[in-house]
Amino acid sequence: MRGENYHRDEDYQKNEALFANIFQKRVNLISQYIGKGKMLEIGSATGVMLKLFRDRGWQVLGIEPSGSYKEAEKKKLEIIHSKFEEAKLSNESFDLVVLNHTLEHMENPSGVIKKINFLLKKSGIVFIDVPNFGSLSSRILGKKWPLLLPEEHKFQFTKESLGELLRINGFKILHWESRSGFFEYDNPLKELRRKRFLLDILSLPYSLVATLLKMGDSMSFVAEKE
Repeated sequence: MRGENYHRDEDYQKNEALFANIFQKRVNLISQYIGKGKMLEIGSATGVMLKLFRDRGWQVLGIEPSGSYKEAEKKKLEIIHSKFEEAKLSNESFDLVVLNHTLEHMENPSGVIKKINFLLKKSGIVFIDVPNFGSLSSRILGKKWPLLLPEEHKFQFTKESLGELLRINGFKILHWESRSGFFEYDNPLKELRRKRFLLDILSLPYSLVATLLKMGDSMSFVAEKE
């Protein structure tokens, strides 16, 4: 998992509005399966997603080993500054656990999911979003796929591999989806003034095809503790 001086910390701090637009789509998806309760985000960075859940009435807790936790604390969010594997948390104490582009950074994904099962209440929900190694761009670009990032991403997942990892660790999959580019945003129009919006428009044909084929660059799982 990312360390104290994670090199993307500055990106998180400078682009919080962008991340909020992307994360809101995930929050909306999760909200189709569970209402309010107590949630834990593993790898909470500057607290953007935690704040979105808090604004919906959730009791929230974040775990973040990098220096980004300080920015989250400025938002009056409760953060454990630690690696998830080392954090001491109570059995069956959460209704929801979120890993948003975090699991691929971790050394033991199966152990992480097993611990999440331990932390969730009966019928609790886990949400996992990761790069999609089965994406159209991954298959086309191979070793040149931008999300490969071997120095950061300890593991890569496909729909099948992560689905099986969830099942063998006591979860029932409720939903799976995959998206790219333009379709990552909750509200694309909010990005009109950003330089990357032009790139999103230019890449829209690819993003549309990849999303329709369910072979987008990222994928999301919603799973329930059995």
